[in-house]
Amino acid sequence: MANTSLIKEGEDTFALKARHLDIKTGHPWVVIINEIDSKTYGIHAGDEIIMFWNNHQTQVSVDLTKDLIQRGEIGLFADIIEKLSIEEGEIIKVKLAPLASSLPSIQKKLLNKPLTYHEIQGLINDIVNYHLDDIQIAFFIASAFSPNGFSNEEIYYLTKAIAETGEMFYWDGVVADKHSIGGVPGNRTTPIVVSLISSLGFKIPKTSSRAITSEAGTADVIEAVSPVEFTSEQIKKIVNETNGCLVWGGALKVAPADDRILRVSYELGIEPYSKMIISIMAKKVAMGATHLVIDMPMGPGLKISKKEDAIKVQRIFEYLAKKFNIKIKIINDYLLGPVGRGIGPNLEIRDILKVLMQEESRPLDLETRAVRLASALVELINKVSFKEAERIIYDQLKTGKALAQFRKIIEAQGGIKDLSLEKVKLGEITYEFKSKKTGIVKSIDNQMLIRIARLLGSPITKEAGVYLNKILNDRVNVNDTLCTLYTTSESRLTLALSELLKKDLYQIQ
Repeated sequence: MANTSLIKEGEDTFALKARHLDIKTGHPWVVIINEIDSKTYGIHAGDEIIMFWNNHQTQVSVDLTKDLIQRGEIGLFADIIEKLSIEEGEIIKVKLAPLASSLPSIQKKLLNKPLTYHEIQGLINDIVNYHLDDIQIAFFIASAFSPNGFSNEEIYYLTKAIAETGEMFYWDGVVADKHSIGGVPGNRTTPIVVSLISSLGFKIPKTSSRAITSEAGTADVIEAVSPVEFTSEQIKKIVNETNGCLVWGGALKVAPADDRILRVSYELGIEPYSKMIISIMAKKVAMGATHLVIDMPMGPGLKISKKEDAIKVQRIFEYLAKKFNIKIKIINDYLLGPVGRGIGPNLEIRDILKVLMQEESRPLDLETRAVRLASALVELINKVSFKEAERIIYDQLKTGKALAQFRKIIEAQGGIKDLSLEKVKLGEITYEFKSKKTGIVKSIDNQMLIRIARLLGSPITKEAGVYLNKILNDRVNVNDTLCTLYTTSESRLTLALSELLKKDLYQIQ
């Protein structure tokens, strides 16, 4: 991140002219300089340097080239240009970066020693300001797997530091929030819950993620019918008008350290439970939540598969909520398959609309889960019984108030007006996958279902995905359609069908 008060330029700087490169790397903090300049100034490939320009500064890593960048230039990839808006030809002063001051804290944690708040705050600042690279961050994440891991106190310190190093939102009165641990395809309860809660007059400014390994994140789904990237001021305006929003959190500067840590976690392919909890709670604290419901499903292939792990995670959530004065309720369910019928952005939007419109063909499992989560929030906020809260929520649903609220939020975000099923199109290339057995659907492979949806083009291709004609506990006969595939590409359909042949998507007995 650009920063104006970290390190002084000093006399050991040298000047280079900015050169734009129309290349995206996915790693925005890398620049290129000419090999001759690198020898002149004693810079090696992989070194960290600090760039100074127009009263700003940031730290980046250096790659070298013989020909791509001329002497006296510094090559900036499209990623960094988008983030920092540095003009072509702008003069940039450069100096070698000192070692990150928080490296001793990482070493200390790897030796199973506890960290103070001051040490953790310094470490998070170094992550935000790119004084630590991905490898150093990976070592810090790895320390969570040590015998002692992070103590509850360290988890609190990390949550507080991550929240406070980014932008904080402040609202008047009750601020509701809901979060799902994730991993369950089709479990698109968030837009329904936001519509229900905001229709009651409570604020629920919901930031959501995009898909990384799933078929779609909530932001990907909403993006099918509305913009999801807004500035903080725009979000405040939308929430003040409608009491709610459905936006992509990555477009904001909320808990920026978490975004870097999260990316490294996914590259490692592992994420300790403590890291997952910190990530969720830091963003809730930053968004000003006062009442929070956590949807924490368990089951094969999900982030949490064992009851003992769920108990451990729940206790940490409750500890943090108490520290930040957030009223919390955690809901556990054991799931053997997806939720809803649609798997993919437009298919999931259609499921959401069917529930809000109370269509006869609506997915009742999705409705039941959304109502349960929304009722838990009302129970927390209003201090009424769950039964009374549920009655209030069903009234908002059945009278159409939640549907009107959903459309109001979508329109306030610049989306489709008078949103209806007819305005949400599906891929024209389809395939009906038939059953070879007779029996009852006992389970559906969540991970395989996600792979198929992604092969069909989800979440980038909004029209792509899988519609589940048969769900858990349905009776199936030979040649019944189990699911229908939607895509816009014959080659993608071929890839998805080859995946379907590898093993059974449906377990039928």
